[in-house]
Parts: sequence; C-alpha cells; structure tokens
Amino acid sequence: MTRLREALDGLAEEAPPVSLADAAMAGYRRGRRARLAAGTVALAAALGVVATMGTIELWPGSVDTAATQERVTVPDLPTGRVGPAAYAYQTPCELDKEDRGPDCSAVEWRVVTRDGRTYALPDALTSVRGATRVPVAISRDGRKVAYYSHDAGTHVVRDLVDGEELTSPVPIPESRIGIGSTLAISDDGRYLAFDPREGSKDPGLLIDLRTGRTTQVPGVYEVVGVKDGVASLVRYRKTDLWLMPVTGGGRPVRFDGVFIMFSELAPDDRTVVAVRHSQSGSRELTVLDARTGRTLRPVPVRGLPKGSAIDGTGVWLNPKEVTVIAADLRGRYAYAVDVTTGRSRLVADYGKSSSRTTLALPGINGEFK
Repeated sequence: MTRLREALDGLAEEAPPVSLADAAMAGYRRGRRARLAAGTVALAAALGVVATMGTIELWPGSVDTAATQERVTVPDLPTGRVGPAAYAYQTPCELDKEDRGPDCSAVEWRVVTRDGRTYALPDALTSVRGATRVPVAISRDGRKVAYYSHDAGTHVVRDLVDGEELTSPVPIPESRIGIGSTLAISDDGRYLAFDPREGSKDPGLLIDLRTGRTTQVPGVYEVVGVKDGVASLVRYRKTDLWLMPVTGGGRPVRFDGVFIMFSELAPDDRTVVAVRHSQSGSRELTVLDARTGRTLRPVPVRGLPKGSAIDGTGVWLNPKEVTVIAADLRGRYAYAVDVTTGRSRLVADYGKSSSRTTLALPGINGEFK
C-alpha cells in the first residue's frame, strides 16, 4: 500500500479538520515524495553524496539498491564510528504462508553506509497504530541519522562519523505520530523538524536538541529541509514559502500561482526551483525568487528521455545544477539540469527495483514508498 492510499484511508476513517482541497494537495505531497524517492535513491545509494561549501559532490560507486538485496540478517548498528550514510530503507513485510496475509513482525529500518555496509536500526520505530510507517531522516552530508525510539519515547540522533548519540530532550508520545509523519535533520544534527501528520492542521515542531527549545511550525506548512540555520517551509495551494530562522521569525513569501516539487534553497541563498501545478507531468521547471515571490523564468528541460516527464526535484549539485527526476514507463532517471540553459546530463538510470522499498535519503524530508 502506498503512502497516498494509506493517507486517503486514514482521512476517510478519521475525518481530520482539513478541507478537501487541502487533503488533495496533501495527497500530492505524499505521492510526490513517493515518486521522488523511487527516482533519487541511486543519487545517494549508487553514487554517494557529501555536502561541501554548499555544493553537493558526487563520485562513482556500485549500484546495489535496497530492493535488490536479499532478505538476510544484518548486524545491528554498532556504537562508535561506521561512516556516513548513503541511504536507509525499511524492510518489507513477509508473506505468511499459512493465512496468506502479510507478516510485518520482522520489519526493521536499516542504514547503508557509503562504502556499502548495511546495519539494522533495532531501536527505530517502524509503525504505530493508524500509520504503517514511521520516518527516519538523514542529514544532507549523510553523517546524522534521526529516528523515533520507542524505548526513549522521543527522537534519537546518531552521528555515524564520530559515534555520538543524542536523545532529544523533548518527549513526544507515539500517539502524535500519524499518517504521513515526516522528519528533517540539520547537517550539524542540532535541529530536528517533526511533522506529526502531513496535510493536517496539527502543528509541527522545530526542536533545538541542545537546549530543548521548540519552535512551533503551523500545520499548513511542510518542512522542505533545515539548512544553514534556516528551515524552508512550504504552504501548498496558495503557494507560500517561508524561510524561517531556526529560532523563529521571518515571514512567508507568496508566489503568483500554485507550485509543487520544491527544491531546497539554491546555493545563492535566494532562488528555488519548482513545477507549476498546472504543468505537472511536464518537462519544465520554474525558477522562483524566494525573497520576493517573483517568477524569474521558466526552464524547459532538454535532453530527458523521450516520453518522460519531470517527477520531482532533488538537491543542488552546484550553483547552476539541480537534480531532476524524470520518469517514463521504463523507469526513473536522475538528471543534473542547468537552470541557466535547460541542458541536462544523465546522473544515473535507476530502473524500477528501488520503487519497491521504503527509503530515507540524505537531505530530503521524510521517508518514501
């Protein structure tokens, strides 16, 4: 079952106080990240990702996505140093041979390091009543992994490079975790953004893990990410972008039109790219001024596979290139798109295998199915 169907079932059963239009856009957001994850897993898993001076650098590696790995027992994540994460994935439910139904008792989150080692995260909660997935978040540089711990009753952040573990000083009941709950973690591991139920009016929290201070995030906003002391928040339908300092403050900027598939803030600290909602399924990006709300220019993307369409945006690779996911009937691909020219270059061909696994990717809010 996809997150979108899960969300719709939950909406039907619980009828939260949201409008039908808000619910539809919330459904888009869940579906968007589902499609994005299926496409972008190899950007983290197959190539490797590291943040350096605001630029993402890539280097070649072997393709071994979670969905192609056999169901074997792996060691638990040890204390101490293991190296940056390439991605994390949740193992699927097994088929109960007696009653032919799903057996999810052995489901667990696993983290895969850039050098290809796989470890289980036995403390990471995988599901709660009403939500079959509980998210894991990975920082943009792959160093920090955040998850909800049942034993701790709150979130835990592991530093995979120096081995340190930090438990959030803010307790959060498991009952607050709902359908489409998401997490985002800053690169330094200090700030954690928690959205209890995407698409609802239930407010989220931006938590300072060092001091315990919390800043409330209105439920109508989705956290795109936390970077350089700023949380990027998007309100869909209107559409608003709020670059909120982690200490609070600032105010939203309103765009002329409805946009989806937002990237993180570009290295120029001023622009983002998105796709006009009316052009969903197209091959065109729009560059937006995050400070004024002005539409700067459309960017028709050239060089994508014939018959494919833009299925999502990812991280910025350098000041000019942003990752774009293209999809067609044959699979998904990552392209680096030059936003000044529209030219694209192939980064990776992912195939279809990764779409069968729930994934968490560096620097992207939430988990994906």
